[in-house]
Amino acid sequence: MGWDVCVVDTDAKALERMKNDIYPTRYGVWDGNIKLYQAGQEPKEGFDIIMIGTPPDVRMKIALEALDEKPKLLHLEKPLCTPYLEHMDEFIDKMKQNPETIVTVGYDHGVAESVEYINDLLREKIFNDILTIDVEFREHWRGIFGAHPWLSGPKDTYLGYWKRGGGAGCEHSHAFHLWQVFAEASDFGQICEFKSFHDIKKVEGAEYDQIAAFLFKTEKEKYGRVIQDVITYPTKKWARIQADNGFIEWFCNGVPEGDLVRYQIEGRDLVEKVFAKKRPDDFYRLTLHYQKLLNKEIKPEDSPISFENGLKVMKALNKSYGL
Repeated sequence: MGWDVCVVDTDAKALERMKNDIYPTRYGVWDGNIKLYQAGQEPKEGFDIIMIGTPPDVRMKIALEALDEKPKLLHLEKPLCTPYLEHMDEFIDKMKQNPETIVTVGYDHGVAESVEYINDLLREKIFNDILTIDVEFREHWRGIFGAHPWLSGPKDTYLGYWKRGGGAGCEHSHAFHLWQVFAEASDFGQICEFKSFHDIKKVEGAEYDQIAAFLFKTEKEKYGRVIQDVITYPTKKWARIQADNGFIEWFCNGVPEGDLVRYQIEGRDLVEKVFAKKRPDDFYRLTLHYQKLLNKEIKPEDSPISFENGLKVMKALNKSYGL
């Protein structure tokens, strides 16, 4: 992207691990132009983008401080916060005082090339009527811990505690968010009723939902379903949009080359389209989206990963946990 990048962490060992292990493994070789800082020693002010990738239970407090620097764009990782919505009212008030800062939430699947393709199909109204939308993110979190070998399991991180923003409900809320994205493109209307189920497990002091399930009804009498879990292997990340005269299916990493989209209008041939990608491409798509937001090619309110969309997910999770 040609951007100047600084990375900040409270732990010097984490910065060392990023430089010598994580980054070279993912991108091939360390980029010496990236500047690393231990928290408290980093430069302040003058940044176009600030991205906060801390655990969700400390994110909003840091986000409040970041707004004081008045970046053009503030990226908050997903889930936006914990189900308790700590500091949220305070943050929203401060956002209103800093309207020049675009705030986003890191649901990167929402800006995937394959998802944008589906949204375009839906907006073109290739079907008569969309009847229901289903999204599943079923992924055993062995993959997460395999990529973070310094963690022995859920108890070592916020992931093992739903109250801190972990577990299937929060960690895999990509599915909940993606349902919203497809529902908006399908003109489903807003959710007016939903039922939720959380299979809570207590293991070695950790407490998390290994399965989270949601059933939706919208104001337009449309229905849908979301399933999220941390126990399914092999992974299944899938969506189906069922119409009265056809369907669309989305498979994240559905083929070795990348994402797969299948759709068919009754009476016509099945169409299959592959969107080649590797894991780094998910983040590259995100940075391209941010460049368009900064260039005003996309309005903040039209972004699938807007703060408002991320907040809708967290408000629903707050309700689903009975808080």
